[in-house]
Amino acid sequence: MLKTFIIDGDKGGVGKSLAARALVHHYLTQPEAERPRIVVYDADLSNPDVCGDGGLKSGNGIMGTAMLDLSNENGWIDFGTRVATLTAAAEKVDYRIIVNMPAQIGTRAFDGSIHIVNEVLREANAIPVWLLSRTQESIRALNYRLRNMPARYEAGLIVKNLFFGQSDKFALWSADELQQQLIDEGAWIETELPELNDQLAVMIGRRPFHEVLKDGIDGRGLQFGYRLALESWLKRAGAAMAKIEELGC
Repeated sequence: MLKTFIIDGDKGGVGKSLAARALVHHYLTQPEAERPRIVVYDADLSNPDVCGDGGLKSGNGIMGTAMLDLSNENGWIDFGTRVATLTAAAEKVDYRIIVNMPAQIGTRAFDGSIHIVNEVLREANAIPVWLLSRTQESIRALNYRLRNMPARYEAGLIVKNLFFGQSDKFALWSADELQQQLIDEGAWIETELPELNDQLAVMIGRRPFHEVLKDGIDGRGLQFGYRLALESWLKRAGAAMAKIEELGC
């Protein structure tokens, strides 16, 4: 079976890249015989923290990585071709595609102007993952997706990024009718991405988490306290992002 997770949030700085990397690491920590084949695409060409230089690459359990320009039709055609190849392979082995979306992609690809988008997402068995900040703009952007592509947004995962404060600080979301529509009455589920220590985040940069745990940073082992902090965060973040497997057929 093939599932595709579209890591979105529309605005920059909401934690899309971090969530995508945490989800990848979650799969890589599963026993080899049990985990799906992982393919990772980074569509954030201006800030490629997932698959850019020094980021995730093929090997170590990742079947493939690529940069995609999903701001135009040609990019979605390329994506669709890649999906078709993986769909055939997924008849025998489970595949998971993880796509990190760029900022402001909504008005470039999710407004209906690129007609192939809906079809590609359908073929990819795409499940939206929405990184939620505490702003009204974050809620409006998600509502925009729902209005323009309702069939592709029937179910998904809301991720409260606790970098912006603890769960009870998301008061605008809790009071919004969209929360009731999606979570209380619909097929969406919620989870929380824990905050990563600021110094640790700077030290790691876009280095893959599994490489940092194995080799340290710049040839030096990670200090024990930081290693404990990273391992703890990865465990909690992985458990949070793993809820995505509850969605999709």
